[in-house]
Amino acid sequence: MTALSLFFALSLFAQQEDPVLIKVNGKEVRRSEFEYALNKNNVAVGDNKKAVEEYLPMYVDFKLKVAEAEAMKLDTLQSFLEEFKSNRAQLAESYLVDLDFIEKAAHDVYAQDSAVIGPDGILSVQHIFFPLRQDAAEQDIANAKESVEGAYKFLNEGGDFAEAVSRFKAHSGGLQVVEVIRGQVYKEFEDALFALADGEYSAPFRTPAGYHIARRVSSRPFGMYSEYREAIIKMLEQQQNIRGKARRHRGLQLARSMGGNISAEEALRIEDSSLETKYPEFGLLMREYYDGLLFFEVCTRTVWNKASDDVSGLKKYFKKNKKNYKFDTPRFRGAVIYANSDEDIAKAQKVLASASTTDEYKALLKENFYVDSVYTVRLEVGVFAIGDNAWVDKFVFEQGEGGKMKRGFSQAGVVGKLIKKPESYLDVRGSVVSDYQKYLEEEWVKSLRKKYKWSVDRQVLKTVNNHD
Repeated sequence: MTALSLFFALSLFAQQEDPVLIKVNGKEVRRSEFEYALNKNNVAVGDNKKAVEEYLPMYVDFKLKVAEAEAMKLDTLQSFLEEFKSNRAQLAESYLVDLDFIEKAAHDVYAQDSAVIGPDGILSVQHIFFPLRQDAAEQDIANAKESVEGAYKFLNEGGDFAEAVSRFKAHSGGLQVVEVIRGQVYKEFEDALFALADGEYSAPFRTPAGYHIARRVSSRPFGMYSEYREAIIKMLEQQQNIRGKARRHRGLQLARSMGGNISAEEALRIEDSSLETKYPEFGLLMREYYDGLLFFEVCTRTVWNKASDDVSGLKKYFKKNKKNYKFDTPRFRGAVIYANSDEDIAKAQKVLASASTTDEYKALLKENFYVDSVYTVRLEVGVFAIGDNAWVDKFVFEQGEGGKMKRGFSQAGVVGKLIKKPESYLDVRGSVVSDYQKYLEEEWVKSLRKKYKWSVDRQVLKTVNNHD
């Protein structure tokens, strides 16, 4: 049995505990599912009865669209099946791993780190450093010792720490502020550093790496577990595959609870197959995700793409509702021209004077100004209000001194005309597409309400968010 067929074979609750609230095209929607959507969308705030009544028609419309998607067989598309299966597997994972196992492992790491760091906490440190090889000559050792003592004297006389590094030619990397805990550095460095207060620097000392003067910049205590939890778990996943271990641990627990005669993996498969019934919240989440995928696909195909791509429909809608679209101020419909000579500007204005759409501008531009794979003229096409384009402001509205020139060009001009009101849907395309989409949606919903049988149990509706 596939995940999808199993999904629809499952019942989340007993009917008496979770009565049917809505029926759409023969499919039942139980009260719990409606409540889940209602409450998740924060609709039921304040007057519960009013909220339920207002949300109900929207929810019914949503279910009708899902029914239409199923009628169109969108739930059989390979892309849909793969996406649903992939997301279910991800969401199911938290039910198939022992989260307490991971949490305990993370706590153990925190406890170990806390013990290592101890009460001294984490120190931020810089150091004046004169490195020495293990087999350094006596003269090199003497020179390094002389330099570190000179730097120490300079500091005691009020000298700056960074200046001491430069003046005595110490290793510049020592100025980098790094965090240190006990057990991370040479014992000699640790003894000197942890004896200091914040802001203090040590006397010169030697480690196997060379001579140092350590400066304790600041310190902070090891934080609470909550501060490091996410980073620790990420580290455990990367280095120890803690999630895989927690999954196997969960499988062994399940296998024992099922009699101990099956493997951990088999126990996990059985558990996976019953998640929707065993955990109602998971079943509701899967139903929401399933419906959501179908809703998005059917709306995209039926309304959203059509509203944007249906040129004929947009023209008719604009013509019928033309009175609804107005400009508060005149607009310039046309193009800003960029060229390198007055002659090219004049030629472009003459050639492009008949264009009215973006496609027409593009076609004429390529036909007349595309030479040796290079455009000798560039355009910005649109419907411009005052303030939309500095060149339009200058040449059309006689405001300002123009704007930034396009790279590679030295002249600008315009071609087009001033319009006081929209003459085409293209003049207000964004608004028309939005309104047309809303219109298509309303008409679609009307047709779905006639096409499919649906009903609401008003008695059960009264118990939404109002039952034991």
